Amino acid sequence: MPELPEVETVRRQLLSAFQGDRIESVQAGNDSLFQNCTAEAFSRRLSGKSLKEISRVGKYLIFDCEDIYPVFHLGMSGIFLQDAGKSHYPQHIHLQFRMASGKALYYQDVRRFGKIWLHHQPPEFKHLGIDPVSGELRLGELRRLLSSRSANIKLFLMDQQSLTDIANIYASEILFEALISPFRKTDTLSGREVLALYSSIKNILYQAIDKFGTTYSAYQTVEGESGQNQNFLRVYQRHGQPCWWCAEPIRKVVLGNRSTFYCPNCQK
Repeated sequence: MPELPEVETVRRQLLSAFQGDRIESVQAGNDSLFQNCTAEAFSRRLSGKSLKEISRVGKYLIFDCEDIYPVFHLGMSGIFLQDAGKSHYPQHIHLQFRMASGKALYYQDVRRFGKIWLHHQPPEFKHLGIDPVSGELRLGELRRLLSSRSANIKLFLMDQQSLTDIANIYASEILFEALISPFRKTDTLSGREVLALYSSIKNILYQAIDKFGTTYSAYQTVEGESGQNQNFLRVYQRHGQPCWWCAEPIRKVVLGNRSTFYCPNCQK
């Protein structure tokens, strides 16, 4: 599933390739993806519009096309591709944009859990918490969020109402780097641990973005390549392998119905 670093990678690559370009035509072939319009209306309204900007809120991508705002949530398997020839599942390409520059952009969604909206003004996402890579997350605000409740720290990191879209892979990696046990309660962290957690959130997420995200299944970048961050994970999916720091075998447990990986020696 594309998570925050993957969606941010997509946003940056789309802007680099298409910002300022004009959409000449849109072919949309699957009404089931559209939440508040038909495929035909989506194609008609976007044709002739210029792509001015693409912003991101959590895992939502908001396209600014002059006076209309398509919004995409990639679901479990949604990706954008510049080259249809790099698609592993061309039968699941549901959108095709033809641009005035001669470029093309394709939206593929194998499992069709992605969602597309069409808005007449920039949408608000009041149900989401703070985006940890937007600049909005400050140390004091993280401290306030942690101390205001007594919750499992791993589940807190994955709670969309607190911090937006720190997914399972990244939550395990963040806690490992911060040397915090995934079993700790949020209101038991010391000031030093909160600072370590804050730094780790930034480090792990920005590292994943710099490496174009983590690919385990369907995710590809806009350029049709796999992300590289899976080659740098230090704890996730390493059950039974030696810890990078102390050589103790990494353990796997289930918290909140999600696999959690940690070092029982370093993360006491």
